[in-house]
Amino acid sequence: MKRLALGAGIILFALFIGTARGQAGAAAVPDTGKKLVDINTATPQELDALPGIGEAYTRAIIEGRPYKDKRELRWRKIVPRGTFEKIKGRITAVQPKPAGKLEARPAEEKAPPAPAAKDKSSPQLVK
Repeated sequence: MKRLALGAGIILFALFIGTARGQAGAAAVPDTGKKLVDINTATPQELDALPGIGEAYTRAIIEGRPYKDKRELRWRKIVPRGTFEKIKGRITAVQPKPAGKLEARPAEEKAPPAPAAKDKSSPQLVK
């Protein structure tokens, strides 16, 4: 009987710890179901809608563009740590495509076509 009670106690304890850890993880990064805000292309209204981001931080984020990583907001001291912790699950930093640059073409496309082999059976053109 003691073994059964001990086993049940261990199981309940494990379930309690698992539930507590699951709640802490959920609170750390809330899943709002909304799409991520790209800090490289977001409008001032989109940035201002983020928690803890007001007019001053919105202006600082826009002036600091482009960003390679969303963590640059902290590294470059654009927003304080507490504010970054509130928004890090809601933002992203998508790399902009370089404007005005041509795409590299593979080497086989750059080389001129090989001259056609002469067919001796076909008549030759005379000028």
